[in-house]
Amino acid sequence: MTTQLRFTFGAAVGALLVAATLASGQSFQPFRTIWSGVYTKNEAARGKEQAAQLCSRCHGADLKGGGAAPTLTGPAFFNRWNNLMLLDAVANIQSAMPKEHEFFVSADTTREILAFIFQESGIPAGSEPMSKDVKTQAAILITRQPAK
Repeated sequence: MTTQLRFTFGAAVGALLVAATLASGQSFQPFRTIWSGVYTKNEAARGKEQAAQLCSRCHGADLKGGGAAPTLTGPAFFNRWNNLMLLDAVANIQSAMPKEHEFFVSADTTREILAFIFQESGIPAGSEPMSKDVKTQAAILITRQPAK
């Protein structure tokens, strides 16, 4: 399965979850953003180790990209994910990375890598770990840093 097809599949799954929520008559409004502390420092530390194993070969040890692999942090992160939901990023990492991986990256590993990407992008950690619940992930908006 190509990376594009895998990403499309992951995004479609996220869209179906949102559609199911809307069809059930429940309102679907993001109740928080990534800036409200959606991961812990411990998750990011574990994510750094996981990224070194799974991501660094293509994206570099600092996740600043290399060759055809894009930068995963900072402005490049926000250019790619701004105004999408946390679930979209989770689904993409879990289903499309690393390219040669025949199976999905585990949910725990995915959240830890994303926590590390958040940390490296200047998004503050919180006191609660990243939610495992897909409905909660679908209600957390990725945004650029709010104006102060």
